[in-house]
Amino acid sequence: MPFALKRSRRRRTLGLTVTAREVRIHAPSWTPRAEIDCYVRQQHDWLQRAWTRMQTRVPQAGTASLGEVRYLGRTLALDIQPSLFSEVRRHGNTLRVLAPHDADAGALIRAWFHTRAAHLLAWRLARIARKLGRAPSRFALSNAQTQWGSCTQRGHVRLNWRLVQAPLALIDYVAAHELAHLIHLDHSPRFWAQVVELCPDALARRAELRTMSAVLFQV
Repeated sequence: MPFALKRSRRRRTLGLTVTAREVRIHAPSWTPRAEIDCYVRQQHDWLQRAWTRMQTRVPQAGTASLGEVRYLGRTLALDIQPSLFSEVRRHGNTLRVLAPHDADAGALIRAWFHTRAAHLLAWRLARIARKLGRAPSRFALSNAQTQWGSCTQRGHVRLNWRLVQAPLALIDYVAAHELAHLIHLDHSPRFWAQVVELCPDALARRAELRTMSAVLFQV
């Protein structure tokens, strides 16, 4: 969202004015920029409400849905709207992205996915680990471009954050696959038997994930 900083020798206090096109910051000429920035941050909630009200009064270009994303196997309509502050929030089957005009909406969406992946994938991994009776020594998210997961000899398991786009059944398959490597660090028949023990329809889920992979890796 554009803003204009207006300094004046006559002014004695900081102030804000919200218009349909910009936020105007009024400040005495001697006020340090750090103090101004702090003041604006303190007014965050009020600015957000005022800006939202102002935007509803005028037609906005680019507020319509510009595409869609996947989350846990569901398709969410993507709605990008101009805003003074950045925020990504899910509303039912819509993922609403509030972003300044010069912000990278794609980066905001990926960050939203990444935040949810950190909690959700750890939860599913722990769930399967309890069934195995053995937990990884370390868990982290992966940003690999071709792999959904990995497991090292030291028991470090990594799961690709993009998995949050897939249904829980497919996330559980990848978790079972990597956890099985804690017992068999190969792809031998014994390894696959362990995977099937953790995830009975593993082969069907593996085939489904392969079919979806090309789309999921586009994010």
